[in-house]
Amino acid sequence: MNNLFLLVFLLSMVLLIIGLIKPSLVIRWGDTEKRGRKQVFLTFFGLAVVSFIAFGVTTDNKKATSSQSSSQTTQAPAEKPSVKTYKPGQYKVGTDIPAGEYVAIAKSDAYIEIASDATGTMGSILANDIFLNRSIISIADGQYLKVQNGQLYAIKDAPKPQEKDGFLPAGMYKIGLDLPAGEYKIISEGGDSYIEVSGSSSHSMHDIISNDIFQGDKYIKVSDGQYLKIFRAKIKTK
Repeated sequence: MNNLFLLVFLLSMVLLIIGLIKPSLVIRWGDTEKRGRKQVFLTFFGLAVVSFIAFGVTTDNKKATSSQSSSQTTQAPAEKPSVKTYKPGQYKVGTDIPAGEYVAIAKSDAYIEIASDATGTMGSILANDIFLNRSIISIADGQYLKVQNGQLYAIKDAPKPQEKDGFLPAGMYKIGLDLPAGEYKIISEGGDSYIEVSGSSSHSMHDIISNDIFQGDKYIKVSDGQYLKIFRAKIKTK
């Protein structure tokens, strides 16, 4: 539409110039006495002004529409892939939850337990842990996993540990993923504190490399692939 108005504007200007030179060439209507330069000017100059304004309006509207469409295209937020989580409860591995390694996140004291069957007896418990903030656990098909006061994430989807003032809080961390390998200072938060380094996240007594109940400060050296667990203490990272 804006191209039509532009054509009308250009044609009006041409006819205006011709009419001012020789009005009879462009004015073919009305009384012969009124076919003068005044009539040419009023007719074609007015038409030129109207068509020029219309051209400008339609051009601006087209630009605005194009800009809005482009803005909507570029500003549309990308959809984030949903992260699967598991709320407190008991799960049969291989049926309710896939086998693998998981991170349990909690805001208060929480409990996780792996059992060999669903009898609920002490003899069926393969491993368990009472923890603060976060723990890591590996589970296999056929086992039963219980979670209390915590939420489970596959380890690849789990929220990253959050440092505060150069410290990580009590919890369990995978070296090489959550923390770089190296030597760390562990600071007790009062009373007896606990530290443990293990070779896996099975929570089996056989996988414990070292552990200690301590007070005050303690240093520990850890390697990639190991797991560091602390209770009532914090890790100095800087």
